[in-house]
Amino acid sequence: MKKILKRIGVVSLCMAMALSFAACTKQESKSVYKEGTYTSSAIGKNGDVKVEVVFTGEKIDAVKILEHKETAGIADAPVKVIPEKIVLNQSLAIDAVSGATVTSQAILSAVEDCVKQAGGDVESLKAAKVSAASDKVEEVSYDVVVIGAGAAGSSAALAASEGSNSVLLLEKTASPMGAGTLAGGMFAAESSLQQEAGKTVDKQWLFNEYMKASAGYMNSVLVRTIIDESSETVDWLIENGMQLNLVDAGSGFSFANIGRPSTLHGYNEGGITAITKLIKQFENNNGTVMFSTPASELITDADGKVTGVIATKEDGSKLKINAKAVIIATGGFGGNVDMLKEQFGDKYTIGEVASCTGDGIKMAWSAGAAEYGTATAHYFWETFTGEEFGALISALGDDFFSVTDFTFYPHLRVNKLGQRFCDETTVTDFATHGAQVHMQPNQTEYLVLDTGVLEQIAEKGYVSVEDHFGSFKGNRNFYMEFNEPNDTDQLIEKENTPKDYAPLLEAATGTGVVFKGNTLEELAQNMGIDEGTFAESVEQYNTAIRSGKDDMFFSDTNSFIPVQKGPYYAVKYVARNLSTLGGVAINEKIEAVDENGAAILGLYVAGADAGGMYGKSYVNFEGGTLGFAYTSGRLAGQNAIAYLNK
Repeated sequence: MKKILKRIGVVSLCMAMALSFAACTKQESKSVYKEGTYTSSAIGKNGDVKVEVVFTGEKIDAVKILEHKETAGIADAPVKVIPEKIVLNQSLAIDAVSGATVTSQAILSAVEDCVKQAGGDVESLKAAKVSAASDKVEEVSYDVVVIGAGAAGSSAALAASEGSNSVLLLEKTASPMGAGTLAGGMFAAESSLQQEAGKTVDKQWLFNEYMKASAGYMNSVLVRTIIDESSETVDWLIENGMQLNLVDAGSGFSFANIGRPSTLHGYNEGGITAITKLIKQFENNNGTVMFSTPASELITDADGKVTGVIATKEDGSKLKINAKAVIIATGGFGGNVDMLKEQFGDKYTIGEVASCTGDGIKMAWSAGAAEYGTATAHYFWETFTGEEFGALISALGDDFFSVTDFTFYPHLRVNKLGQRFCDETTVTDFATHGAQVHMQPNQTEYLVLDTGVLEQIAEKGYVSVEDHFGSFKGNRNFYMEFNEPNDTDQLIEKENTPKDYAPLLEAATGTGVVFKGNTLEELAQNMGIDEGTFAESVEQYNTAIRSGKDDMFFSDTNSFIPVQKGPYYAVKYVARNLSTLGGVAINEKIEAVDENGAAILGLYVAGADAGGMYGKSYVNFEGGTLGFAYTSGRLAGQNAIAYLNK
């Protein structure tokens, strides 16, 4: 009996200790979060990004993006990757997705607010380390490695895959990227579409346009090669599944180009879909793609021949890739502030694609390639600063982009000194006017509106100011730019529809973008510019209308819009740089060359990384940059295969 009681006592003691330990453990494992589901929003590139975060007491259980207006394709990667990494690592110390920094930061900011709502420790989550990278170096071998999965890179990879089943395409971002995903289309001279429409373009005219824009600072042999090969590129892209429409010049807002040759083969499905299709075709040819795998270094042998690439895999481990040829197509350096400052000084402008940071250019230079075209930027149209975008979105919501509608018409423009500085009738020559804005103090212009023109538009539509699309009536032109439709039927309807912009402008005052004054003097004061100089500019402009003669810039005054009825408004715009357009010297075979013009064996450079097509600015005909990207990429891929087979 004693033994039984003793056993009972021991069991009881153990149970008591266990219960006590459990109670202790429960008391010590205090909840980290208030369990539940929380939502929040933060401003992204194009508006609010709304997230939903589910918390248990101990962890972030799920992160979901509920709504966003970010650019399709570019935003796909952060929308998928950032939430996954937050949950996996239980951390807010997540790196932004390259090429989509603003969207990434918006997601992280919104999740941070949800953490605060749930009572979590934000600072601890920001300090929490993500999974460490492996020290292991993997070594692989391919015939050809292409660095960059934009227009030039996807074209190069596909062309190379037609001659080899051992081609690797590397891309630093999580999805296809580059200016080619945003562009509208490419030029050609004698494509099958142009021949069918009876709208072939004289090659001499194209060559002269390049010469005029470059003032001779171009590689004439390269330019002629690209012009000669442009048509074959378009037909080859169509054969590989890309849908293209030949459109008339000026059908997509560039009113100044109406009547010029039809060079533009526009994306029918948008740049992201077009490039994604090329990559899919590349994979069908047994090509290999690695996203989120940035290249950092070229491998060369004792003779200076390029023999491979060092890259970093998505998990942070190193990848050594042996290759017989390497093609660089990383999109220029528009996203690299240090390189921009070095080449342009303090008067630089960040490019539209943040992931284009000059990686390929620097690698080519390190391998002995010469510099060419580093001072060329693709200034085009105008825009707002990041802070101004945020202020406009907060004030106007989804209608914020309507503030750009005024830019397509010949309203008076002045700079920060109050000076009129351009022929307003040519503002839809976007390359030229973009460069003009860039050259103004603080790269800024103000567009001036009076109540008279606003009342006119509210009653009769913008067509009563200037008819931009009437010539396309019954001749629908359609293509996609920035992955949004350019449809002349829709544009005709929009331009003919009355719209009252006054409430929009009123709501935007106070954003630092829109300014108002009951008098011209008051408007100048609110703009922060010299009243006297501004008054002189307005008077000179109005006098030109009355006299029919512009003594300042020799403009066609029939298109001018009077500034005479208050209250008055001014809208502020800043320069817009799509990308840089050069960096590495190449020859007509798209081979990188050294200071003596000798080819660096095994190295090709295509697209915006390559110099030689331009002088200081972009050409004025439509589709120049994208045409060069696809054609130089195709030639690089084909020539790399020819090099292997020597």
